[in-house]
Amino acid sequence: MKPRAKQAPVLAGCLLEIASGFLESEKLRTRSSHEPRRRGTIIEPVYRDRKKQVRDFLEFLNLQHGAGAVGKLRLADLTMEDIEAYNRILVKRGFSDSQVVKRLQLIKAIIDRAGRPEHGKQLLTWNWDSRDVSHGTPPGERVLPTRKQLVRMLRGADLRGRTMIWLGIGLGFGAKDMAAIRVGQIVEDAYDLRRAKTGVERYGTTPPRVWRYVSLYQQREKRPAGQLLFVTRNGVPLVQSTSNAVTQWWDKLRKRVGESKETLPGFYTLRHLGATEFASRPGASISDVRRWLGHAAGSDVADTYMRTVRPEYREVVEWVRARLQRG
Repeated sequence: MKPRAKQAPVLAGCLLEIASGFLESEKLRTRSSHEPRRRGTIIEPVYRDRKKQVRDFLEFLNLQHGAGAVGKLRLADLTMEDIEAYNRILVKRGFSDSQVVKRLQLIKAIIDRAGRPEHGKQLLTWNWDSRDVSHGTPPGERVLPTRKQLVRMLRGADLRGRTMIWLGIGLGFGAKDMAAIRVGQIVEDAYDLRRAKTGVERYGTTPPRVWRYVSLYQQREKRPAGQLLFVTRNGVPLVQSTSNAVTQWWDKLRKRVGESKETLPGFYTLRHLGATEFASRPGASISDVRRWLGHAAGSDVADTYMRTVRPEYREVVEWVRARLQRG
């Protein structure tokens, strides 16, 4: 039997120890998908993403300073050149600007954690804000479906599928919203719920067409109040940690009607379409759109949706608006 290679000793207060402590603290504040959102908590997928991003940074340092370096380097050994080089690599890999910012924020969180007593109250020897910053790619243009594409998708879907399509457009539901909605949260004249991702209040008037399909689907399924409106064939929520039944269904439907991901975006495009239609209504305000989306902040909402509808999208927006008001 081949002897196992000896692992290099990990020094107290090293970057590996600090990063491990940071991830442990992140794990402790992770809530399950069924728990209500509490301030300061994150969901499991967010924790997994952060864990991978921290590991990517540690691997980068090992490449820069030699195998096992993170088990020896302390905060004082982390240079501005290390951070700038990692920043440039992220940009070179094609990450969006928001993703680049998130990864650098994680590094800063590890640096701040080094100041804890158990890590020796370490301080950075240089000014973080003085580094040269490289920005990622700007967000791409949101492509909306055409009227013809929507008609084909609706004709190709069954009652369950058409209900989800109109919920996506009329209430701005994404896949996780679809997996969390319960019987009784949408009634004929109003809906009242919280978006799982943000926990922000989300309520308003139910468009007649949305209620038409929701009521028809509820009549067919006969699920009691409080139960999930949509479940898989096995009776589990649509979105799991390793699977997403909504996107799988959308991909199959898209292929069945002769579309592809190159010609028609994913299911989330319905939310973008609905937000575009809602924001273009007379008198719509930033706070109205923010509540409709379930967003906690309004600046991105203003930049993205509070604009004049582009000429090429006017037909589908007007078509959607007319259909939503018809029960």
